[in-house]
Amino acid sequence: MKAPKSPAQRTRGFTLVELLVALAVATLLGLLVFVSFGSLESNGLRASDSAKLQDQSRVAMTLLSDDLSRAGFMMNGPSGQGRCARLLTYNSNLNSAQVINQWPVSGVVQTTGGYVPGTKSTSTTFNYANPGGAGTDAITMFYAANFGQGGAATPGSVRVVKATNGTLSNAALFVSNNSVFQVGDVDIVVLPARNICIRFQITGTGGSANQIVHNSGNGTVINPPNGFTGVSTLANPAISPALTTADLAQAYVQDFGQVSGAAGPLQVSYSIRPDPNSPTTPDLWRTVVNALGSVVSDAPVASNVVLLHALYAPVVNNQLQSFVPWSSIASANQQGQVGAVEVAYVVRKPNTGARTNNPASLSVLDETYTPPAGNAWQYQVFTQIVYLRNVAWNQS
Repeated sequence: MKAPKSPAQRTRGFTLVELLVALAVATLLGLLVFVSFGSLESNGLRASDSAKLQDQSRVAMTLLSDDLSRAGFMMNGPSGQGRCARLLTYNSNLNSAQVINQWPVSGVVQTTGGYVPGTKSTSTTFNYANPGGAGTDAITMFYAANFGQGGAATPGSVRVVKATNGTLSNAALFVSNNSVFQVGDVDIVVLPARNICIRFQITGTGGSANQIVHNSGNGTVINPPNGFTGVSTLANPAISPALTTADLAQAYVQDFGQVSGAAGPLQVSYSIRPDPNSPTTPDLWRTVVNALGSVVSDAPVASNVVLLHALYAPVVNNQLQSFVPWSSIASANQQGQVGAVEVAYVVRKPNTGARTNNPASLSVLDETYTPPAGNAWQYQVFTQIVYLRNVAWNQS
């Protein structure tokens, strides 16, 4: 008779083959979990990047569209009066030898050493141009942030100049009542007889004739020397024939009051410039300059915007024409007739996992953008048409 097995004899362990099979199965399961987690994480990152791109792009486009739609607000003379073909502005800090044309909206192709319009400092140099073989634009809008300081009976502080009074050498005008005008106010003088508006700063008021004066000097940088005579000679192109006292008859004065910060007439520009903390990252910047030439705001509104481009449609005989580059608008002398702007920009986001192959090129209105070599980024084009409700539509 066999002897019973001891407890040690009755206990049987795993064989080497069994251990290897179990280890292989466990490894496979762990790998599947890791791959699944990595895929979920990658998809989550891609979704997060896409959401961020969409959110910041929508916010930036809304802001840009809002500024464009306000272009020309109160800059073409008092509401209901004759509009101006051009607004003449001067700033001795930018150019002491020229009065420039200020349009409700305008564009310029960026150069690396160029400046944001209305500025001239190293902090507002573009330092960015020709990305992917395309020309990137700076787009500028000019509009008023408020109606002025007039009361309920005088909205916007609009005054009509007396029929026969005024002097050319110091841009003096005589109005029926100058009580709403204060020294330091920024105003726009509208000359209906010449279809011209001129921006000044008031340097003196008073007298029995209710005089308002726009002398050069006296602490202001936006009054050209020699008053209206200086405007005639320094304007580019020059005003011909030169302004006379007859042109001052029945002129209008639109007063915007004291300018401090973002008040009164504003020049707002959008451009592509390097990120202040990451020079290799291009940002969409919004720059605001007030009537006195002070930069009151200059900051990025969206990051990783690699290209900004716009086309402009003039209004001729109350009909909106085709969209063309700003150079075509300027060559046809239609700068004051733009009724709509088609704006586009290209935004990039990290191409997580390099799972999306970029096209060889992207169409951006009439430009072609070629993504750089490699597959580190994914690109998307955003476009919108904005109608300029304050200009052009009631011009022929």
